[in-house]
Amino acid sequence: MQKEKLHITAHIKTVLITGMALLVLASTTFALPTNAQALQKMMQHFQVQQGSLSAALKRLESAAQISFAYDENALKKIQVHAATYQKKTVVNILKDLLSQSSLKYEERYNTILIYDSASQAQASASAAMTQEQEKITLTGTVSDKNGPLIGATVLIKGTSNGTGTDATGHFKLTVAQGGNLVLVVSMIGFKTQEIPVGDQRNFQIVLADNSLNLNQLVVVGYGTQRKATVSGAVADVQLDRLTSRSLNDAAEALQGKAPGVTVQNNGGDPTSTPKVYIRGMGGINGEEPLYVVDGSIYTGGPINPNDIESINVLKDASAAIYGARASGGVVLITTKKGKEGTATITLDAKTGWQFAAKKLDVLTAKQFADVENIAYTAAGKTPADAFNASVYPDGQITRTDWQDEIFRTGKIQDYNIGVKGGTDKNRYYMGFGYRRNEGILLNTHAERYSFRMNSDAQIKPWLKVGENLSFTYTNGNGANTTSPYTGAIFTALGYPRNITPYTADGSFSGMPAAYAGSYGDLANPVAILQRLDSRTPVSNININPYAEVKLMKDLVFRSNFVVTKSFSDQKTFTTRALEIGKINSNNGLEEKINNFTEILSEQTLNYTKQIGNHNINALAGYTYQHHDGTFLTVNASSFSDEREAYRYFDNASTWAKPSSGKDMNAMESFLARVNYDYKAKYLLSLIGRRDGSSRVAPQNRYQNYYSVSGGWVLTEENFIPKNDVLTFMKLRSSYGVLGNLGSLPSNAINVNLKSTSIFIGSNGAQVTGLAEDALSNPNLRWAESKQVNFGTDIALFKNSLSINADYFIKTTDQMILQVDPPSTAGVTTGMYKNMGKARDNGIELGITYNGKAGPDFTYNIGATLTKVNNKLLALEEGRNEVVSSSNINVRSTLNPIVTRVGNPIYAYNVIRTAGIFQSQAEVDSYVGPDGVTPIQPNAKAGDRKFVDRNHDGQINNNDREVVGSPFPGFSYGFSFNASYKGFDLNIFAQGVQGNKLFNALKYTNMNPSVGTNYNMLSGILNAWTPEHTNTNVTRITSTDLNGNYGNTSDWYIENGSYLRIKNITLGYTLPALLTNQAHIGAVRLYVTATNLFTFTKYDGYDPEIGMDELGIDKGRYPQAKSVLVGLNVNF
Repeated sequence: MQKEKLHITAHIKTVLITGMALLVLASTTFALPTNAQALQKMMQHFQVQQGSLSAALKRLESAAQISFAYDENALKKIQVHAATYQKKTVVNILKDLLSQSSLKYEERYNTILIYDSASQAQASASAAMTQEQEKITLTGTVSDKNGPLIGATVLIKGTSNGTGTDATGHFKLTVAQGGNLVLVVSMIGFKTQEIPVGDQRNFQIVLADNSLNLNQLVVVGYGTQRKATVSGAVADVQLDRLTSRSLNDAAEALQGKAPGVTVQNNGGDPTSTPKVYIRGMGGINGEEPLYVVDGSIYTGGPINPNDIESINVLKDASAAIYGARASGGVVLITTKKGKEGTATITLDAKTGWQFAAKKLDVLTAKQFADVENIAYTAAGKTPADAFNASVYPDGQITRTDWQDEIFRTGKIQDYNIGVKGGTDKNRYYMGFGYRRNEGILLNTHAERYSFRMNSDAQIKPWLKVGENLSFTYTNGNGANTTSPYTGAIFTALGYPRNITPYTADGSFSGMPAAYAGSYGDLANPVAILQRLDSRTPVSNININPYAEVKLMKDLVFRSNFVVTKSFSDQKTFTTRALEIGKINSNNGLEEKINNFTEILSEQTLNYTKQIGNHNINALAGYTYQHHDGTFLTVNASSFSDEREAYRYFDNASTWAKPSSGKDMNAMESFLARVNYDYKAKYLLSLIGRRDGSSRVAPQNRYQNYYSVSGGWVLTEENFIPKNDVLTFMKLRSSYGVLGNLGSLPSNAINVNLKSTSIFIGSNGAQVTGLAEDALSNPNLRWAESKQVNFGTDIALFKNSLSINADYFIKTTDQMILQVDPPSTAGVTTGMYKNMGKARDNGIELGITYNGKAGPDFTYNIGATLTKVNNKLLALEEGRNEVVSSSNINVRSTLNPIVTRVGNPIYAYNVIRTAGIFQSQAEVDSYVGPDGVTPIQPNAKAGDRKFVDRNHDGQINNNDREVVGSPFPGFSYGFSFNASYKGFDLNIFAQGVQGNKLFNALKYTNMNPSVGTNYNMLSGILNAWTPEHTNTNVTRITSTDLNGNYGNTSDWYIENGSYLRIKNITLGYTLPALLTNQAHIGAVRLYVTATNLFTFTKYDGYDPEIGMDELGIDKGRYPQAKSVLVGLNVNF
């Protein structure tokens, strides 16, 4: 082990020296090439195909990375001949292409304007004749669905008179008044708009996305590719007014927005984070997606959604470029960068309120007493005095709605400032954010501070440097809502309603002393929440300097260095609770400190070459990542003073032995990729990566991963004529092998010894020492994920409609599972083993349509659909199911989860029911195989009838069967964006279908026989009686001899499908004429509503229970409904 540490330390030193030496080269500012400079770029080989001038210019734009502005419809009419240019500058190629027409070019506003010189001459002559003609000034803003657009070109059609939008999206243009003036507004990636001027002088123009912008660069891992030549399954997430929403976590932005990506919120607690699945669960220990921010693997804490520019997701074998950690998919986030121009400031402030969307109906105090009396009588017991109106009349009076007492209206505050700017020599972006979310449960909240600084500089034509720096601080106070014993919401549902939250002197109330035994062991739910003191402040710092060196014309070296430091200090103080009910006579403080430092070094070479019609991009690299973490846990109790100032260890009287340790691991990788295309028609991508990890045994340490993908752009073939219906069509396929280490700890191959005490000798002397308490597995290997994908990308009606469809199969083999130790092993913890195989397969569909109705109304419609099936195919020989899943239970009675071969992972395994016995004769006639013995001998009329699945004449766990899974069969999303003049509207709906939930509240809060008398949900009033038989709620009795509630049956299973109107945002941008007078940029006012409506058949609070609870609802903190108002100002 010591040798291993020395080996890792040596690696760190080497990486530090190499990385710093490369970065020290970069220290001054640079000049980015402008379009004027780009005109002088030498094109070694450029080929033009016969066709429209518009198509030729688009190809030149892409190859030379230059921006042209022109009237596309006019240029489509001009044809050019096929030509090949060898070692020609861009300006010479452009002149030659324009030489057969009256078109000319001119460099303005950092854009190359192409215009008709004949029309311009006529316009000049006309202008000379009318020098006295009145001049008019046109002003306005240009934006897209996400906000102002910088650098959009605004031209008068048929002239070179134009301008560009400034950093706030504004433009101002002075022209000679005429009867037929037309504004042409264009920008790469958006549809060009032509707007008649008429009498209008102020314009608010919203450009629509080009649904399938083939020249758009998408991030693919260690680089970018043109969208047209991508052969893998890469999702481009539509962010749709993301900054208008207030999100707790950036992962929420993926929900319903990307085909193949399923996002489940783990309840609505302000401190909870969602779970992201890419193409299914990925086996029993499915790996989390890998997050890559600005090209670097990221572990630096939450990302402020307001700092995000774009999100791409690698879903198939294209993720093999990240090897052993990519089986769960890769989320690639690009944050905002600076732009050339005057510094601009964007202020976005929003505030609002959130509240519980739903409350459950519970019994009044009198109803509860009546039900308990019925239950006691039915069981042949004497009713308790607590429910006797003549003995304890106060118990019949409803004084408190405990749900109203624990739920509140919480306030949300979300403030963000962004600063960006630069010159032709450097660019910068700074983002500052603060968010505070007061939860809908008392005394729950979360807050986040964030800072980001991105900058880059071109020192020399061959040297570029930059850095991405971020800092986040999070803290919060969350509530326990997952315990069926002490959960705050469960307790509020079961607490007696004749008791008030506070006594007359302002202290917390408890159960009535004389009758406490009749009400169960519950604490005052208001006291539970008000006493919460569990803070987890976490600070994350991420520093990412990098340098790019152009070694040759086509060869670029990039040195990337990342340092991440995280500091977590969780303190939980538990107070005494002396009120009668659930007394806690002691108090205590627990503090957990978890810190880590992570170092990442990535060195890559990127080669790009065009040889005739052949385009080649090759990547080779080496990466090294080292993680060094420490933890410390300390517990103390018996504090004489509980005031906040005394909640520190110095004031404790009793101490427990502290626990501490170290977690250190390292990974070394070699990677390569070759992308090839011929005429952007035939596509091929080859990826290889070799990973080595210290978490795997030395003999199995290194493993190779790879993928191959190909594509065929059918619309580039001559046998498919060019038309306005089918604009683009590409077929894709891929296959690859990726890795998975799941949740494997660093020392699974050699578990540390544990401190222990034994008694030896004739006198029984106590001796302390070290002993093995867990089994190691020195033969552990990587888990593997084999992934197959077939897909297509289609664009119709001049790119207005785009469709992406995929079919995938993901097979995870050699899964890493921890098994229970043999009874003879002498240890408490079993070893990790490679075993089994699981499969996820399904289909994905993404549809986007951009439309326009009239000159002022534009709209966008998007939809996503993901259908996933998962199945456990095998475990090790002699094992048919994962036994440890039985530990997931409700009050040690109901244990519905099973992971069994041939079924979905984490499925519900329950006894099926066949209604309710309506008579004793029906009970007596339900007999076993012998035709005599009753199957349910303890049943009576009104009890539940269970299906004897194995026909053995009795009801037990052998009669269970799988009836569904908490993981959705398919998930979907729908978005609608529209703009009309200054108004904009965004509607986003999201949902899941085909999943089941286990409503454990039926056991704890609708069960008169649970053993403790908790108040119940009003559904118990629908119980069976001889007069009321059309129900699925069994008779009321305080005993459960038949197992009506004690059997884990399908009565607890409910449909978890839902459709949620996730977000509606309505905004208005003030006229530019008004904001110009105030000398500010665009100003937008908006109101946004979240979780406005939820359509579901689930009876609980909220159907998003979360996979961390495997869909078992014990009173989980629900999602909140919120309304916010916001202001966005650009300076």
